[in-house]
Amino acid sequence: MKRLYLIPLPSIIIGSFAMYMNGVSTVIWIQNVFASIIAVLFSEFVLRKSKMIGSIYSIPLVILLLLFTFSHPGLEGVHRWISIGPIRFYVASIVLPLLMIGLWEISKKSNWKTPMIITMGVALLLAFQPDASQATAFIISMAIILFNKISKRAHRLSVLGLFSFIIILSWQYLDHLPPVPYVEEIVKMVANMGVGWFVLGIISLGILPLPFFFPPQHARLPSIGLGVYFIIVLISTLFGNFPVPIMGYGISPIIGYFVAIAWLINNKTNS
Repeated sequence: MKRLYLIPLPSIIIGSFAMYMNGVSTVIWIQNVFASIIAVLFSEFVLRKSKMIGSIYSIPLVILLLLFTFSHPGLEGVHRWISIGPIRFYVASIVLPLLMIGLWEISKKSNWKTPMIITMGVALLLAFQPDASQATAFIISMAIILFNKISKRAHRLSVLGLFSFIIILSWQYLDHLPPVPYVEEIVKMVANMGVGWFVLGIISLGILPLPFFFPPQHARLPSIGLGVYFIIVLISTLFGNFPVPIMGYGISPIIGYFVAIAWLINNKTNS
């Protein structure tokens, strides 16, 4: 199962090499390499050995972190980050996989209304950051998890309407930050190295969600939800200036991905 930790490595390597070939400072692209090593070690020796992943007690902390982004100086009205010294953390990309797992745990122990209300509240926070990519991915993934618990058609339609409204709202308030070549346009950098590199780059991104579609039966819903989440985050980069996760510069998506993979490995091992 530990081989699943290798899944994001092609994207990280290709992205880092593209940055190097395009003259991006070593200080920038080396962070992705170090982040992947640290994330693997942290996932293996901390997350998998504890009950941190999926704990319902982590949900208040996750929500506080998302709220805390609004207390930090934004960039042209965009509030997605928390800065610790010189490092900025893209909070949603780290905590949303954790939150989805935690909300699934709640849905198993109570009715669907509590996780649905939390989902709507968090989605609105994401929409007002603004972050249409994360809001859309989170809502659709949670709909997959929650709709399994909602039996009445009228309730499903109501929830679908509310979720759709938030998604539409989030896309009405896109930010106007210019794209950073080695973040939002990293795929173009890879394409500039040749067709072969472009094809390898697309394949490396395409395999990122795959492990989550081969889940243990007892954790099927959250695993598929996580797979859909990563697919939508990737696809949304085609429709706006959103960071390309794993391949582009940014340690936060790497941490979030490895957290999800650690959870999947733990569940496969214990199934």
